[in-house]
Amino acid sequence: MKAMILAAGLGTRMAPLAKTCAKPALPVLDVPVILRLARALAAAGVGRAIVNTHAHPESLRAALCAAPLPIDWLHEPAPRGSGGGIAGARALLGDAEPFLVVNGDMCLELDFAALARAHRESGALATLALRADSRKEEFGSIGYDRGGSVVRFTDRIDLGGEVESGLFIGVQVMSPAIFARMPERAGFEIIPDVYLPAMRSAARIGTWLQPVEQPWWPVGTPAELLLANRAALAREVAAKAVHTGPGSRVDGEVAGPAWIGAGAVVEAGARVGPGSVVSARGHLGRGARLVDSLALPGAEVAPGAVLERAIAFGREVWRDG
Repeated sequence: MKAMILAAGLGTRMAPLAKTCAKPALPVLDVPVILRLARALAAAGVGRAIVNTHAHPESLRAALCAAPLPIDWLHEPAPRGSGGGIAGARALLGDAEPFLVVNGDMCLELDFAALARAHRESGALATLALRADSRKEEFGSIGYDRGGSVVRFTDRIDLGGEVESGLFIGVQVMSPAIFARMPERAGFEIIPDVYLPAMRSAARIGTWLQPVEQPWWPVGTPAELLLANRAALAREVAAKAVHTGPGSRVDGEVAGPAWIGAGAVVEAGARVGPGSVVSARGHLGRGARLVDSLALPGAEVAPGAVLERAIAFGREVWRDG
């Protein structure tokens, strides 16, 4: 099976952190978001991935230089949208087998193989991965009927018969028949331009539920990037433990849970944590303090600076709220 990772966004919502780096190339515990996705896809048996790019494509190539599966690259000089990007990859995705489409700006645990099996068994045009999640009120919910078919897309269409709703988590399986329903123009969006007309013509769009115990962390904004790093820290580092990467130097104080990346430096008098991440090559000056915060790779935190619910990048700081 093949998969497409959508990574050709402008990164507008991630400003100012995406000035020199594509959003999916930003790290969660020193692993680029898009590399986490590639590893999960490879572990599920996906044999090849197609990645579309627009802003800062070099950062995506660097992030996937050690990907565990072959990557085909498609650069879009002008963004083509969520649907146009998939249409542009038709020759690589092929017309013989269903394929996965995964948004590049999230971290998650998901049984991709089970989702693909459910899609094949259903005969649906496409199958969307949903989860029962209170955030559906923020992001918008998708309603489905007793047979698991989509009957409502947020407030865009409502065919009736809804029994439950879920949050779309940016993962879907499409049958090659989807290409015949796509507009011929270069740029378009998959939901309004493909799914809604398909539903009006009685084509089936199916659903599959991600178990609620499996995490899903969107990484579309600085606040979400910070939350994803803190959530990964809580999940991947033992309570009150401190991860220290090779070549790091800690002369200050670190309170776990905390992450000190490879080559990072915490000067004397500085304090990290709890709930903080200093990414690879990050540098905290004397007396600096990080609480519930993130220092991106190579960030320089000035001596005496106090960061709380903040992100250090370069020599600058983004603060939550």
